[in-house]
Formats: sequence, C-alpha cells, structure tokens
Amino acid sequence: MKAACAVFILALTSSSIGAPQDLQQRWGEWQVKHGRRYSSQGEEEGRRRAWQVNQDWVKGHKNRGDADLSMEMNQFADGTQPGRQLLHPSAHSPTVDIIHNNMSPDNDVSPTRPKSFDWRSKGVISPINNEDQFGNNFAVVDRGCVESFQAIKTGNLVGLSTWEIVDCCPLAEDDFFDCIHNLGGLCSANDYPLYTGQCRNNTCQAVGMIQGGKAVPAGQVDQMVDALLERPLAVLIDSSAASFERYQNGIYNDTDCSRTEVGHAMQVVGYGEEDGQEFWICKNTWGNTWGDQGYVRMKKGADTCGIESHASYPY
Repeated sequence: MKAACAVFILALTSSSIGAPQDLQQRWGEWQVKHGRRYSSQGEEEGRRRAWQVNQDWVKGHKNRGDADLSMEMNQFADGTQPGRQLLHPSAHSPTVDIIHNNMSPDNDVSPTRPKSFDWRSKGVISPINNEDQFGNNFAVVDRGCVESFQAIKTGNLVGLSTWEIVDCCPLAEDDFFDCIHNLGGLCSANDYPLYTGQCRNNTCQAVGMIQGGKAVPAGQVDQMVDALLERPLAVLIDSSAASFERYQNGIYNDTDCSRTEVGHAMQVVGYGEEDGQEFWICKNTWGNTWGDQGYVRMKKGADTCGIESHASYPY
C-alpha cells in the first residue's frame, strides 16, 4: 500500500514538473520567433503571465469548434498591444461622393459587378508594412491607397513616402488625402526616406499626385463595391477585440466590436465569397506575420467593426 502511494505521488510530481517545463519551452520558442527581449525580470514575468492567459484563450477558441475562424499566438500574445489612436469618424472623413448616389440603389444586383475581385492580382498593391516603423497607422494606409491609385493610372507601382505624410500632414489638422493634394503630391520613398519632424517636401519631386479624397456613404455596400472596382479603399474599424489581434485566417465577424468607436485603418483590396459568406479582403499594417500573411477577411454586408461606415479613397 505504501509502495503504491509512493508511485502515485511520484507520478503526480513528475506530471506537475513536466507541464511547466513544456510551457517554459514554448514560451522560449515564442520569444525567439518574435524577437522578444524584456528590460527586466519583472517585465518578463508579467509578459509571460499575459502570454499564458492568451494561450488558454486561443486554446479555448479551438476547443469551441469555431472551424471557420482560426486564432494564433502571434506577436501580440504577450499583451504587447498594437498602437491605437482613437479617432472620431468626422476627423478622417473626406467629402461624401455624391456621384455614387446616382448609381443603382444599395443591394441591387448589377451584372457589371463580378462576384469576386482582388487588386493584388493586378500588381498594384505594395508590400505589407508594420506600422510600428512609422508610428502612424493612418499614414501607412493612405500612402498605400495613393500608391495603388497611381499604379492603376500609370501601370507603374512606385513606393511613396510615408514619412512625408507623418512630417507634413498632422492628423488633427486635415484629412490625409486632401493634405496630400495640398502638398502637391507625395515624393518617392527613396527621395524622402527619413522622419525629420519638419515638413521638407520641397526637397524632392512629387511622383504620386491626387486631387483629394472622397468618402463612400455609410452603409452603402454596393456603392463601396463600385468604388473598390475603380481603386483600393481606406477604411476605419474597431480593432480592439482580442479576437482581431489573434486572428490567423477565416472570415472575421466578431459582433462585440464597435461600429462607431473606430481607431484603426486598413486598405480594402478586394472582396469575395466562401461557402455562402461574402467578405472584404483587407491589407493590415501589423506586418506579414500577423493574420493571413498580413491580410484579414472581414465579413461583408454586416458593417463588421464599422468597416462599411468609414470608407474613403483618393481621386
């Protein structure tokens, strides 16, 4: 009897030791994968606790059987939140495009609208960026839209300067598209490669010109499609949900996110349908290790996280 108890206790102890060792190994592998270095032991302990909570959350999501949406332990799994700027929609809304109001009413089926479309196949979408490099999510997205707009017109995709927007278009003063027009356009990334803290766009020649920006009327999905078929769009969403931060692939449709408290921009590059579910194809600014190689599919027709209420584009 004593021998049996001893064997049971030894097995229990071994199990208790093995689990933390396995957890420590996974924690170490995650740190290496995402290049994490912490300033103190206290910070690392706190980040590890957050990482373990998120690991349990992701595992719980898988156990619930949500097969149509995958989550992962990505670069935000230690509680390092992506930078957010809470933005009232009116602070980043160009004039509503009244021309689109003359088109067919929303929800009408138009034979001219394909069932799916993706600007990436046209060679007019620039590579994925990480907004941490620039500190301004909106500048990254709007620069990408101007790049695509210019590429569609000229047939040549030229990398434009995000730093010029950061230096010359303070967020609180103007809509970015209108500001870019007022600057006379954007210089190439090579000609304006660094942040200076002062607007120095007179030191380079603009190569990406637009007339300003226009907004799609809120909630008008078909008009949003019509605008998208002409050029990629900039949209504002609420990205604060943990499910969005941990997104890996699938069609995202978390109803807990807000449609009005938006603070994150993305570029919509296309749309499609899978198993009866329609979606927008969105280029995010959190690097190509996030989501589906930097992209996310957002449910179309449900104003998911406000995506269909805050769309705009350069013209």
